[in-house]
Amino acid sequence: MEKRTGLLCVIIFVVVMLVGSFLLASRQRSGAVEKHMDTPTIYTALPRQTNQYYRPFTAALKHFSTQLNTSAPVVTITKQHLTHPTSRFTYDDIWLRDVAPVITTRMVKFRYAPSYLAKADRDYLDSRFRVWLKQMHFTYRTSDLVLDGGNLVWNQDDTVILTTHVFKDNPEWSRQEIISELKYQLNVSHVIIIPTEPGDVLGHADGMVKFINTRTLYVSDFSGDDDLVHTVERRVKAVLPDAKFVILPSAYTDKDQYDRKIASAKGLYINMLETPDTIYVPRYDLPADQRALKIVRQHTTKRVVPIDVAKISTTGGSIHCLTWDVPARFMPGR
Repeated sequence: MEKRTGLLCVIIFVVVMLVGSFLLASRQRSGAVEKHMDTPTIYTALPRQTNQYYRPFTAALKHFSTQLNTSAPVVTITKQHLTHPTSRFTYDDIWLRDVAPVITTRMVKFRYAPSYLAKADRDYLDSRFRVWLKQMHFTYRTSDLVLDGGNLVWNQDDTVILTTHVFKDNPEWSRQEIISELKYQLNVSHVIIIPTEPGDVLGHADGMVKFINTRTLYVSDFSGDDDLVHTVERRVKAVLPDAKFVILPSAYTDKDQYDRKIASAKGLYINMLETPDTIYVPRYDLPADQRALKIVRQHTTKRVVPIDVAKISTTGGSIHCLTWDVPARFMPGR
């Protein structure tokens, strides 16, 4: 009887181990499939060849999209023929992040009406992009709040960060109304407002901070402006007391700045693009490039890919500004 009991225990143990192994393997396969199924599509834009403002950057813009396309699915909004997929449509600007819907756990199209653009220009760009969204059959929420996508940084969980520029663009809204609208539309608990960087007419948060994880952030060194660094950290900690910071050095240079009204972004490393498995870090052909890459690699297990934006950045933006990454679950037909 004791032998039978012992044998039964052994059999039960083996069965439990086999079932456990099967369930673990299933979860791992499920996680891998889920990760694969949520691989984002990265959109870029290439203005028409007759666009005189961007014409000097045509080759650099094509090269930019080609670099990204080696590591992720890339679709360029253009009617020009390229070696990777294109969306047969003309959108005559390159800064997709600002005009595109903001994506957290929801996709929200805010009004694109920044105070730094002439009304005719901003109305044209906003309406044109909405036509493209409709043509592509994207579905999303809408808000009457004026907000550039570049002025919003999300921690992939419960918090977003914006600069005070959102108040300038929405003078008819109170501070509390703005914060409440953002919480409601974006499904977040915390909205952190940081000061706009001096000299930045765009007022975008994605050139100032970037989350490494839900409570750790890169903060730009703002070219040695320690007061601004400490102010940003205080504003974040006032809402997230357990927040931690990593200073990411910049190497600002106004050499070859293209637009006298908009500061060059050359040397701004914090304006990177992150997907579930890759971080795309700007490369400017500057001595500081390798230092920035080293710091990013020290704080992630993801693949880190340097992307050459040396020429394009002189127009006032970098990788994050130039792209709109859409997780698979938000793609049309899902």
